Amino acid sequence: MARFGIVSGLLLCIDTAIALFGSIEKVPLLFIPMMLGIPILFFGVVALNPHRKRQALATAAGVGSLGLLIGCGQVFQFLSIWRNAGIVNMHFARIVTMMIAICIVFVFSYCWTMVRSEGFRLRRSTSTR
Repeated sequence: MARFGIVSGLLLCIDTAIALFGSIEKVPLLFIPMMLGIPILFFGVVALNPHRKRQALATAAGVGSLGLLIGCGQVFQFLSIWRNAGIVNMHFARIVTMMIAICIVFVFSYCWTMVRSEGFRLRRSTSTR
């Protein structure tokens, strides 16, 4: 899971690079994936240490959840602009959609891993009694 955190952080940084190379105007929205990717990448590296794994991955999942909330807010803003004006910058919408997809996969894989490992611990502790 720590390696997946590193890969997710790198993917978010690559998402920002794609956003900046694909657009002439540089708006703060394009930097949000990198602002989320760097902490996820950092906590993924910290999670390689077995003593800090649980705290680092939980913090990275929290950052990923924050990215998910920010991305959903941006999608709702795009939908309201599209409803009122009829024109939305599709490049920005694609960047936000990629950010949401990466964050969803990371957070759900973290939750799946934690549920699976807790279940294994519960089964192991009851079988030794």
